[in-house]
Amino acid sequence: MQRRNFPSILLYGFGLALALSLGFNGFLLYEQSQRLGLYEYESGYTAHPIDLVAWQQQLSDCKRANEQKDSLISRLEQGPATPPGQAAIVSHMSSR
Repeated sequence: MQRRNFPSILLYGFGLALALSLGFNGFLLYEQSQRLGLYEYESGYTAHPIDLVAWQQQLSDCKRANEQKDSLISRLEQGPATPPGQAAIVSHMSSR
């Protein structure tokens, strides 16, 4: 007779562990939001223009590098046997 109660006890244990885990994660999120709120309060909600300028410079550098890579890839796709206006079809083998 005790064997019939085993799955329900197991499910109860999993449910309790899930509830405790969710509660603990909620507590950690609350603590993190409190610390972030305190940091924003201390900083005075001001944006640092130097950081913004540096970020914009890095973004433009990345865009320029990506455009250079894209043009290099398109030049490499054009094989010596293809006319200049057409890109060669590149077939990729999938590794399994």
